Amino acid sequence: MRPRDLTFQECEAILSESRYGRLGLCADGKPYVVPMSYVYSPGKIFLHSRSSGKKVDLAKKNLEVCFQVDLLDKDRWSSVIAYGKARLSSDQEAKRRMFESFTARDLEGHGGKAFSRGDLKKMEMTIWEIEVEEMSGREGIW
Repeated sequence: MRPRDLTFQECEAILSESRYGRLGLCADGKPYVVPMSYVYSPGKIFLHSRSSGKKVDLAKKNLEVCFQVDLLDKDRWSSVIAYGKARLSSDQEAKRRMFESFTARDLEGHGGKAFSRGDLKKMEMTIWEIEVEEMSGREGIW
């Protein structure tokens, strides 16, 4: 079977089912890709990270990002890439939106640890909200 393009609905289903993907950034003419856990809420990808570090520094220079997810199942593969602009925030409202998106998917914690709204207030973190502007995907057989 030759690879085929996925529909928008199929792309959304893959983003909704998966939990890990790769964030692509580019600044100063150099690409940078890093694996991250995430949650997809229609039209948005939510990530969280430390408040400082290479990816935060790069995103502050260029908010245009991409996010890639793939699924491998025996002899089949599918891959989705979403493009958009990241919004970085550490305020309580952004933490609340991220928390609600994670709990709506029964992803209560990170690394098996549950967290509460009270915990979020104390956590120093950057919330990434990627507004999906463009998305495409393909699937095929090895």
